[in-house]
Amino acid sequence: MDDNIIEIRDEINVEEIMTKIRENIRRRQTAGELLPDTDSIITSTSKNVTITPFNDTIGRDISSINANWDIHNNSYFISSHRPSIGKILVKARRLVHGEVRRYVDPVISRQTEFNASTVRILNQTSQKIEDLDLKISQQEMELNRYFSYLQEELSKNISLQEQELIQKISQQDEELNASIQICVAKNFHDVFSKFDTDLRLRVGLAHLLEERIQDGLTQKSRALESISPVDTNYFLFEERFRGSRDDIKQRQLAFLPYFEKCSRVLDIGCGRGEFLEILKDHAIGGIGVDSDTDMVAYCRSRQLDVTHSDALAYLETLEDKSLDGIFIDQVVEHLEPDYLMRLLALCHQKMKFGYHIVVETVNPLSFVSFVNFYIDMTHKRPVHPETLQYLISASGFRECEKKFFSPVPDEGRLKKVEWTADMNETERKNVDDYNHNIEMLNTILFGAQDYAVIGKK
Repeated sequence: MDDNIIEIRDEINVEEIMTKIRENIRRRQTAGELLPDTDSIITSTSKNVTITPFNDTIGRDISSINANWDIHNNSYFISSHRPSIGKILVKARRLVHGEVRRYVDPVISRQTEFNASTVRILNQTSQKIEDLDLKISQQEMELNRYFSYLQEELSKNISLQEQELIQKISQQDEELNASIQICVAKNFHDVFSKFDTDLRLRVGLAHLLEERIQDGLTQKSRALESISPVDTNYFLFEERFRGSRDDIKQRQLAFLPYFEKCSRVLDIGCGRGEFLEILKDHAIGGIGVDSDTDMVAYCRSRQLDVTHSDALAYLETLEDKSLDGIFIDQVVEHLEPDYLMRLLALCHQKMKFGYHIVVETVNPLSFVSFVNFYIDMTHKRPVHPETLQYLISASGFRECEKKFFSPVPDEGRLKKVEWTADMNETERKNVDDYNHNIEMLNTILFGAQDYAVIGKK
């Protein structure tokens, strides 16, 4: 009879059966037909293993697998509630259970072994994945730190290069400005060298003339007892220093429009009568008054209506509102302030409403005019344009305006610098600034030599 088969008879010897079952299990285990006890198969794997799950669901699955990989039913217990036959039934059931396990245990053991292997692999894989995640996190941190370092270094390099570039541009700009300033300064120096030479010559001549005038005045003072006032020929002096009659008439034509359709225009200090001739040539009635005997005689020789008298005394003889125009040319610089203010007040009193007064004199705002001002020894003081405009306005005249005449020729003025095609924007701006300064200097040094204030009653 096969030892693996247990014969069941009517009389069952349970002890004998259990003995045979145990012997059979030991024999088969020795022969390798059954696996050893599987309770400790994955003890080393499952004990003290901490699994960090990828997420909560996977974590629960791995925990469940680690807890349930062993499918042996070791907690099964055979019992009976029948008191009399219970022992027999328990023994019988144990016998049957043992036989069932004879065939089922190998399958369960193999399945348990498979489960244990799977759990070990899963646990090792999870641990490796956790280690990999940790390494990846560490590498990401290292990469982030490295990228931050690279970005910081790149920013430093860019900032440094930007500063170097700005310094180079600034240095080049300074060099360019220095070159332009040298160029402009050279031109400016050349121009002012010429101006300085010319100015020194003019000042020297002025001083020489002043010395000669002083000498003349001294000689005149010494000879006053033997020389009458008539012998001082101001006519010849004016002919020499003021200009020819044709030149004066050409300049005075600019004032003619203010006296059109007038019938009685008074020329105070008419001198050689240039403006009276202009009025006569244009069929405008004109009369003159002058304190110089030679001038009066000359004007009368040209059939001009001129009276020899002081201006204030002559005006006082006229009726109020009897004049429709008054012309005063190169006279106010010979007058004291009180005399000038009385003269303007009388002019306003003797003029008709709606007509013009023209007062022309030397422009002291022009240096070249001021230098030549005292050539005429009868000049008292120059009158500022703003001052004269105010005095005429204060005398009652309205719509007072200033106009400037007799400009210095271009060849006598400071030269400007012209643009060239190869100039850049900065150079052109510097040239414009230079020319602006030259224009200001020309206005001050070589401005218009004369000016006039025109008022209307």
